[in-house]
Amino acid sequence: MPGRMFVRFILLQKRLLKRYSFLLMLCLAPLLSAGVGRLSEESAGIATIALYLPEGDAAAQAVSERLLDGRGVLRYLSCENEEEARMQVETGKADAAWIFSEDLSEQITALAQKRRVRPVVTVVERRDSVALTLGREILSSAIYPSFSYAVYAGYVREELGFEEMTDEELRRIYDRMAVEGSLFQMVYPDETSGEAEDFTYVQAPLRGILALWFTFVGLAASLCFMQDEERGVYGRIPVTRRLSASYIAGAVFLLDAALVLLLSCKLAGVFTDWKREVVSCAVFAVCVLAFANLLRMLCRTPRRSGMFFLPLLAAMLALCPIFLNLQHFRAGKLLLPPWYYLQSIHNTRYLYGMAVYTVILILVSAVLQRIQSRRR
Repeated sequence: MPGRMFVRFILLQKRLLKRYSFLLMLCLAPLLSAGVGRLSEESAGIATIALYLPEGDAAAQAVSERLLDGRGVLRYLSCENEEEARMQVETGKADAAWIFSEDLSEQITALAQKRRVRPVVTVVERRDSVALTLGREILSSAIYPSFSYAVYAGYVREELGFEEMTDEELRRIYDRMAVEGSLFQMVYPDETSGEAEDFTYVQAPLRGILALWFTFVGLAASLCFMQDEERGVYGRIPVTRRLSASYIAGAVFLLDAALVLLLSCKLAGVFTDWKREVVSCAVFAVCVLAFANLLRMLCRTPRRSGMFFLPLLAAMLALCPIFLNLQHFRAGKLLLPPWYYLQSIHNTRYLYGMAVYTVILILVSAVLQRIQSRRR
């Protein structure tokens, strides 16, 4: 019996690889992942900022290093003068311009002595947006350390009377006492550090998109089985054994798709480690297989099954943590295989939950198969 199932599996695989539509479906995922991986390496951002920073000013140099250090969500265009920065905004090449004054250090020192917070940067924008609001917060965070040090130096010299202390001594003491880095540390439930996954905003939703693609490969497999069933391809197989036949046919689709899914995650730069990825992908594949077959048995015809695809896609986009992670509608999330998979990458509790959900789907399908076979 296992030998016959293996032979049937190989024949189905050979037949499937002759379908150009299936090969095209498999190629879409790695091509998208490779493109996203390449795009993430390029200079990109949610907004483009034309930046004019005067040379020779210590405060401006420090702000420049903070803004341009690391991979941020903003894209910066360096300008040689104020007119060029304004022109970048007027021509639409930049969403905003940040123009620093020539005497930034003196302005910050003067404001620090008066204990006042006043604008020290001219911001030119075509129109306001959420991205530019975030950009202004980033700008404030880049200027604040210079202002903080100026307040500290003025207080030590004027209020405490240490006027003879040099800037080098004040800076050394300030840097020793200053809090470096973030006040918060992001850690996943599996104790993986959030810094270990250095994803850009371009890469972040890709795993979710691949999970949707994988689910629809499983749904396509069930749809193909229904069409073959109507054509009489499985006419010699008893109705009571159609469920196992559908599992074998669907496994051929999903085995190829699982390999492509792992490859696509690697190409896109969202891969974690082999053990975690392979185990989660394997359980996810079985879950999608059971989910697609249960939907096939409930719909019973390819036409009815196809009618569910678009609403199902909308539900998965809304409830699964792809672009947004909604805290409500938990009951709906528990019915969607991609939700378990995306959560299981960093939390084994959801991996076990996905396994339990898969067993429930298989048992319900077996009961439904028995009921439908009796009616025939």
